[in-house]
Amino acid sequence: MMLFLRSICFLIFIFLCSCMDRFVIPENIQNSESEIFGAGDTTYLLIQPIWNSSRGIEKPVEISIAQDGRIFVADESQFSILVFDQSGSQPEGFQDLRNLVDNNNIDIAPIDVDIDKKMNVFYIDGSQRIFVWNQYWNEVGISKVITSATFIHSQTGADTTVSAGTDVWLSLLNDSDWGIIDREMTTDQALIDSLMKPRLFYDGTDEMNVYLDTYYQSDSSRFTALTAPSDEENMVFVTDNYGGYNNQYRIVQIDFFRSLLLELSGGDIVWAYTGRYGSTVKGYGTGAGTVNKPSSIDVDYQGNLYYTQEGDYFPIHMISPNLGGDFAVYTSGFQPEADDIMNPTWFLHPVDIAVDNNRNSYIVDQQNSDITVFNFNGSFFKKAGYINETEKVMSNPVAVTVDSKGVVYICDSEDGAIYRYKLSNSLDEDLNPEE
Repeated sequence: MMLFLRSICFLIFIFLCSCMDRFVIPENIQNSESEIFGAGDTTYLLIQPIWNSSRGIEKPVEISIAQDGRIFVADESQFSILVFDQSGSQPEGFQDLRNLVDNNNIDIAPIDVDIDKKMNVFYIDGSQRIFVWNQYWNEVGISKVITSATFIHSQTGADTTVSAGTDVWLSLLNDSDWGIIDREMTTDQALIDSLMKPRLFYDGTDEMNVYLDTYYQSDSSRFTALTAPSDEENMVFVTDNYGGYNNQYRIVQIDFFRSLLLELSGGDIVWAYTGRYGSTVKGYGTGAGTVNKPSSIDVDYQGNLYYTQEGDYFPIHMISPNLGGDFAVYTSGFQPEADDIMNPTWFLHPVDIAVDNNRNSYIVDQQNSDITVFNFNGSFFKKAGYINETEKVMSNPVAVTVDSKGVVYICDSEDGAIYRYKLSNSLDEDLNPEE
């Protein structure tokens, strides 16, 4: 009897092994038109209602989603960063991002916005400046700000007391050989208020940044886009579209530089940072992984940089960091003729790019009035931006982002609207609970 049962089990095992291939779900399905679709994917569907002037939107030019799900929109005509929750409502507590001005009380028209994992909201205005506002500080509150500290050298044991804000202070604060052993704090409300509001994070005309920028003087810069890595705390990347007589197009890394120590109302001790020129990641060229009139940029969870550009040759690039020495060396991750995404015939005027958690790329083509999606290796995936196969929804799309659920958000500056799309096979979640 035991021998019989063993024989039956063996035959069943052999049968299952012979049939196993029949039950494997393919990762990709290739159709007759050479379009690559994920298994079960059909098409992108427009989510209603469309977010427009009824939600206070006028001219949205960029969009980004924070880790807490809040949606930040750069509205150029209102000189504001608009903030929405997933239902499209504007939550309380973001009044400081309305009616933006600089230190000279001159209006700031934001053209890009992004948020890092410390809830720093970065935005730019097309100059050589980067501004920042911290959502977490404003939700918790700041109780104290450091005024001076006593530093000790880790090797010699020498100590010195320095006032906050001086050149010596900044030098010691950012030197790993020096540590703080004692500090003085203040509850000065005027100082606290200044840190709670939007402030200048990076200024290319700053003497130190000009000194460090060996490629060319930073005050000649014109930042057109920025991105903040979701898994890094110490840098942002910007595209510089200044050009000039010497084709001074580039991607720049801006490093975090400690400036102050803060005590939050809950007792947490955090650093306030300013930006300092780090390195020129990539400069002008004509081949894969070079820069020519860059217009947008994004970064994936592996640190790969994706950018669009308006110059000749290739409109879309992806460069990957290879760590070695003091700086990462970036090399092209997409190759001409090998990857669909680098074929210029796909696009008429690409102006923005976003990368999702699966490293799929979403590219806004302003002239085509649609979104083209490519998978992680640069192969064509699908299109978004249609009511049906022939009728397009958008007039002038300029920006795109993707949330953790795969919902695609598109800014149309002419319609003054934000369009949302989801794949038709995705979960039918209530995206508008208050509607």
